Amino acid sequence: MSQDPKNENELSSDEETFFDAVTGQDDPMGISERELRKYKNRHTRAWLFLGIVLVLGLALVYFIRQDLTYFFKSTDPIDLGVAEDMQVIPLEHNEFVRIQAIARDMCIRADVFTRTVRFMYLLGSEMGSRIVVESEAAEDQACAGAVDGVFEGRILNLSQTGRYEKVIAYYREHFPGAPEQGPIYILQAGHTPHSSWWYPLAIVVVLVLWGFNVWMLWRTRSLRARFSGQGGTS
Repeated sequence: MSQDPKNENELSSDEETFFDAVTGQDDPMGISERELRKYKNRHTRAWLFLGIVLVLGLALVYFIRQDLTYFFKSTDPIDLGVAEDMQVIPLEHNEFVRIQAIARDMCIRADVFTRTVRFMYLLGSEMGSRIVVESEAAEDQACAGAVDGVFEGRILNLSQTGRYEKVIAYYREHFPGAPEQGPIYILQAGHTPHSSWWYPLAIVVVLVLWGFNVWMLWRTRSLRARFSGQGGTS
């Protein structure tokens, strides 16, 4: 009875099972290619995420640039003297200042984050009338009339900010002494340098994310190169 010729190079089923057990995989080259594709995709995603973090980080720095600059100002305030003696001179924007004055409460309140603030303007001189003080007030605090004291905080030239338009409109509408032309300033009483720590913290978080992503790019590139080398030598 004739038998089918057998190829001497062909492995038996038992031999195939043995070599599969030794190698631990059916297709080493196929797994290497899958790993290479995986790291290529991971590398591409890392580049994309790095670009997003970079764009968002630059946008964040642009929007908080004045707050960030003020955070690193000196904690020694610029003394502007007494409001009654002030001459009409331009004041530096975004500086830490101190001024002694009598301020009139405008009897308006606003909620800013978790606190309530009131607005007052300075009496005694034309320059004083150009400075509106924003200070913290109790939610149920009555209109104080005149407040005599020393006000210390951050001063802003409103021509360089996009805020407080409604407050200034109210000031000009209800108080005849409000200047119609020229600069008007907001003095944020109690706002000292180094107090708003969340601005530099936000930058630190962006830098950490950026650094982590650079590390991920380096790692995936190294792994991809390793798998590419294995594929080339197989």
